[in-house]
Order: sequence, then structure tokens, then C-alpha cells
Amino acid sequence: MNARTLCILTTAATLGVVSAPALAKPATAEGHRNTPRVKILERFDANGDGVIDEQERTTARESRHAKILKQFDTNGDSVIDKSEREAIGKARKDRRGERRRRILERFDTNNDGYLDEQERAAARKSRHAKILKHFDANGDGVLDTLEKKTARKVRRHRNRGHRQDRQPRAVPGSEA
Repeated sequence: MNARTLCILTTAATLGVVSAPALAKPATAEGHRNTPRVKILERFDANGDGVIDEQERTTARESRHAKILKQFDTNGDSVIDKSEREAIGKARKDRRGERRRRILERFDTNNDGYLDEQERAAARKSRHAKILKHFDANGDGVLDTLEKKTARKVRRHRNRGHRQDRQPRAVPGSEA
């Protein structure tokens, strides 16, 4: 291979790598109506620009707080006290138990109450298919870098909401 051919191939490869992300369909939630991002945008993106700005974020937080108060503020003082926090914790624990029950119901083929390696592999495969369905915008069966980034953002956003409501835990043996 002479120098000119090598130069042409290198240039073509570089252009292909550099331009591929620009030509690829953006990894948006378009066409995937049930993704959390789409639901959040439909509910809180008041100006329709596809981005949740600070005012819309504040509205979303207030909405979530009002929902929690409506569900758990049993004494009506608009403050979540210790017993109400415990009720929130119990509700979360119950949801986890329900989720575990559904997973076992679906994947525990030998009905022993546990997932063995084959059953876990089937559960992972199902989860992977669900992730692809929601985030594989270009439909190639593989998450590219942009699609992975979108999936991580959605996961972070989902997890962030749970962390904001947590109270710091006391260190055992350090009662003040």
C-alpha cells in the first residue's frame, strides 16, 4: 500500500468516525411514550422546549412534595414527622417486596423462592431487552455512546429524587 492510498484511507476513516455521531439519529425518547423522561417532559415542560428549566424543576419538586404530603401527612401539619417518615419507609419496603414477588413470579421457574443462575440470566436478558426498547433510538440492537448517556441520565434522575428526601442517619452508638 503506497502513502497516497494510506492517506486516503486514514482520512476516510477519520471522517467516518467524526461524522458518524452527527449523522446518527439522536438518542431521544421520541417514539418511546412510556419512558420516564417523556412522562416528565409531558407533565412539567410548560414551555415545550424539551428541557426542564429551573422554574419547571421547582414545579415538579412542589408537585412531588404535595403528593407525598397528601399520601403520608396524617396529622395535616404540612410537615413529615418521624412517624410519617417511618410510614414512607414502610411503603417503600412494601413496594420492594411487591417488585421482588413479581420478579419471582415471572422468573422463578422451579418455584423455590430464589433465582438460580439460569433464572437470573433470564431476568437479565429481559431487563436488557427492556432497556433496548426504551433507549435504542436508532434500532440497531446495541446502545451506542449517546444512547448509553441518555439511559444513565434517566437512571440518575430517577435515583436523585429518592436521595433528596432522605434524612441523614445517625451513627449507631452516637445518640445526641
